[in-house]
This record gives sequence, C-alpha cells and structure tokens, in this order.
Amino acid sequence: MTSIHPLTSLRLLFALMVFASHCNIVSDSFDIPILTEGYVGVSFFFVLSGFIISYSYDERFLQRSVTAYDFFTARVARIYPLHWLMLLITVALGTYTLDNGLADWMRHFVANLLLCQAYVPDAGYYFSFNSPSWSLCCEQLFYLCFPLMTLLLRHPRRLQLLFVLCAIAVVTGMHFTPSDMAKGIWYVNPLTRFPDFILGMMTYLYYRKERTSGTHSHRHDTLFEFAAILLFVIFYAASPHIPQIYRYSCYYWLPIAGIIYVFARQGGTVSRWLSARWLTLGGEVSFGFYLIHHLLFRLYVEAERYFHFSLSPLLAVLLIFFLTLLLSVMSFYLFERPMNKQVKRIALFFRKNTQ
Repeated sequence: MTSIHPLTSLRLLFALMVFASHCNIVSDSFDIPILTEGYVGVSFFFVLSGFIISYSYDERFLQRSVTAYDFFTARVARIYPLHWLMLLITVALGTYTLDNGLADWMRHFVANLLLCQAYVPDAGYYFSFNSPSWSLCCEQLFYLCFPLMTLLLRHPRRLQLLFVLCAIAVVTGMHFTPSDMAKGIWYVNPLTRFPDFILGMMTYLYYRKERTSGTHSHRHDTLFEFAAILLFVIFYAASPHIPQIYRYSCYYWLPIAGIIYVFARQGGTVSRWLSARWLTLGGEVSFGFYLIHHLLFRLYVEAERYFHFSLSPLLAVLLIFFLTLLLSVMSFYLFERPMNKQVKRIALFFRKNTQ
C-alpha cells in the first residue's frame, strides 16, 4: 500500500508531545499543562494504529493476498526487536532495580519480555524497565485481534455499534473509578485502550467510503485541515478544565479521529507541508524516538546526581532531544530495518519447513 505521508509526519509531531510530557523528569519547571498534557500522543498512536493497519490490510485480507501468519510476522518484526534491545540495555545499565529480591525482579522482567506488564494495574509493573514499552502491550493486543476484527470492516454498522457500546462502557466506568486507580485501569491497560483502536478502524471506514464516493477541491481540503487543527487546539487548550481520567483517552477521540481522517486525504496545503521528506523521515524514526527518549531522561538525571554537575533545564532537554533523535536515526537504519528483514526471513524459513 502507498504510504500516507502526512500521517507519517504526524507521528513525529505526536512523539514530540510525548517527549515534552517527560521533560519534567529533568526539572519541575517543565511541569506545566501545555507540556504535561502530551500523553495525548499515545492516544493518537493507538487510533492511528487502527486506521493504518486497516488501510494496509483490509483489501489484502479480503483478496487473501496475505495470511494471518504474514500479518503477525510483520507486526512482530516491527515492535519486538527494538523493544527487546531497549529492555536488555536497561538491564545492562542497571537503571531498574527492585527491593523484593530476584524472584520479583524476574517476574517483572518476564512480563516486560512478553509485553504483558500493562495488564497489571500497578505502576511497579507497567512502568518497569523501559517504561514507554507499556504501550506496546496495547499494540500487541490490537494486532492479535485484528484478523478477526477485519470481519467487522465488511459490516460497518456492527463496528459502529461495537464502538458506541465501548464508548458508553468507558465513560461510565471512568465515572465510578477512584482517581488513584485511573491510570492503571484506563490509561495503560490494553483492554480499556482497545476502543482507541476500534475508533481508528472506524475512521478508516469513513475514509474508505469518501475515497470511493467523491472528491473535493484543494481549497476545500485545506479548509478542512485547518478546521481539524483548530478543533484539536481547542480541545487541548480546554483540557485543564476536564478531569484527567477522561483525558487519558475518550476526551481526545473526536479531535484525533478528525486529524487522522482529514490528513489521510492528503488534499490540502498543510498535507503538502507535512509531506516534506525531512518530516516523513522523522515519522519513520518516531518509533525509536519514542522507545529511547525516556531512558535518556533517566540516565541524565542519574549522571547529574552521580557526577555532581548541573546544566540549565532547557539546555539539558535540548541535549537529550538531539541525542534521542540521533540514536533514533541510527537505530532505524542500522538495527530496526535489518532486524525487520531478518525476522521475516526466519519466519519464512519456519513456514517452508513446517508445511
């Protein structure tokens, strides 16, 4: 399938929002709403995942040009190599320790290794080792369910009904959840983040229908792009007035779906700007950027404490940003791409030898 360049570029922009939300690790001076609200980037990635996977595999599953084995192989090749590398680096650096002995450490390690840690509503589990990897637990569940979910792409009303039922359950459940349990239940748990993925699939359905039923002018699409951006900015600016538990996911569903739907059309001026090669490259390396950045924040704080030096908070953040970006580019070209091919090659070998 042809890549949708504006959506690729948006991955970088939302990864930067996640990065900004972690700057307060360096200094409390970054602990301000416009930065700490950046976890909306994770919601964007979940919804985008539902859209892009549907876009990439809907017709291929329908035409049987790809099998579930091929799909799962591609997904494993995408997320596991870098996840395992970051997990091993975290272990080697000794940045994550436990006070309850080796057995407890091993339980946490195995949960991380298999991407199961986010099912345990305890920050000691879901944020253990390389903490951003909790979101990969959610992605793994999405991938496991998607081959069955493709059946709903043939029946849009059933998918819409499923989403409505999930939305009602989410909003109702959030209302009755104590604030101290909110993050473990509604932010990191793969089961409760599944509606984000369904929303992405539903957004794809509207995109698919629009793509086959009509076209719009460049001016029309440009207006829609600016309207989608404005809607997102309004929601983002109003977020301090909304209880945090809703902002973990459902509050941002509408503006995120709007952003994805509008820019998937690639018809306006902003889409042209977002199609610049340097931005799409940033989107391609955003997975590494996302998995690497938090560890560098922690390492900087540890180094500052151990070596007794101090940089200005802004300089420290800029240093971490550029180092993260450099390592992300290196990871993409020197590790992620080669390992992606290697995993697929191994999977193909096993399939040929088990038939």
